[in-house]
Amino acid sequence: MKTDVLIVGAGFAGTSTAFHLSQHFSGSILLIEKEECPGFHASGRNASLVLQSTANRELRQVVAASRTAYDELSEEVGFEPHGSLLLGKKDQLEEIREPDLITSEYRDPQEIYRQVPQLKGHEFEAALWTPSDGVMDISLLLQFYLAGARSRGAELWLNCQLLNIKGEGPYRMETSRGTIEARYLVNAAGAWAQQVARMAGALQVPLSSFKRHLFVLDEVSSLTPSQPFVWSLAQNFYFRPESGGLLISICDEEETTSLEPTVSPDISQALAELVWLELPALRLATQREVWSCFRTKALDDSFVIGWDSAAENFFWVAGLGGHGVGSSWELGRLAAQRFLNPTHTARQPFDPSRFETTLHPELTPQPLLKT
Repeated sequence: MKTDVLIVGAGFAGTSTAFHLSQHFSGSILLIEKEECPGFHASGRNASLVLQSTANRELRQVVAASRTAYDELSEEVGFEPHGSLLLGKKDQLEEIREPDLITSEYRDPQEIYRQVPQLKGHEFEAALWTPSDGVMDISLLLQFYLAGARSRGAELWLNCQLLNIKGEGPYRMETSRGTIEARYLVNAAGAWAQQVARMAGALQVPLSSFKRHLFVLDEVSSLTPSQPFVWSLAQNFYFRPESGGLLISICDEEETTSLEPTVSPDISQALAELVWLELPALRLATQREVWSCFRTKALDDSFVIGWDSAAENFFWVAGLGGHGVGSSWELGRLAAQRFLNPTHTARQPFDPSRFETTLHPELTPQPLLKT
């Protein structure tokens, strides 16, 4: 099998890149996924939140641009803008608030208790209301990207695990479904991105994978499907309505080298302790289910998008760090733009070359351009 572009990984990084790249690239595109369905890991196991007010300003810009696209697509991607409430100290919220980019306002705590009864008994200093945040149908969004890419000729191979890589553009790759030759290799492998880079002799970008758990609780009173999602920056938890219950996470981050989505033995006890101390209105709730997923982050908690400086024709779309749902539209557009215009001499935001001085101190960094 020969293709011009091989994209490894059919999560949000890979599918959105395929979607946008297929609109402007005249060559062939093949997307491979080692699991039996797209988005099996982080892209399909997350909380489905579109949160614009992130700590990293460059990420805020990407999510805000994506949210605008989701709002226009609306039912096609299953976006429901029920809004968000971020809780914390006023100075915490001011650090992430950007009114010129994202419309938000502070709300009185008593008003919040009426809007979200599950917070009764929880103390917080300030609440930031962002009406344009919301919840995504992640399966529908993934299928939207795949359908668009495939309608323009891109192919998807499932149950196709990458085993070995030889050469540099053209690459010769051994997979569980046979040999694939490709001129360009796009690394969108999520928690496995470092393994792909190592096989290709690419820059070893410092990525770490963290396990995070999510729960669904039943027997939650006064819960309505249209409630906004709540995220406490001060106490590290978030929750939202889910299938008649309440999806909740305690924002745990357990660094792991075992990339199996197993449930840690003491995690339910950790949730019970947080509920007892911080969310007394949920003390009678019962646990319906629990699962884990991975958040893969670069050393500086920012995305990795761009051409590799060590391996020829090797392109990165990695390090989404839990922002894949919210950022995927603009992320894929940026990836496609940079793939098709590789001649920039100045370093751009998210460029993998920013880690050259970390890995090779003798190299002199170029100035980082802000957008």
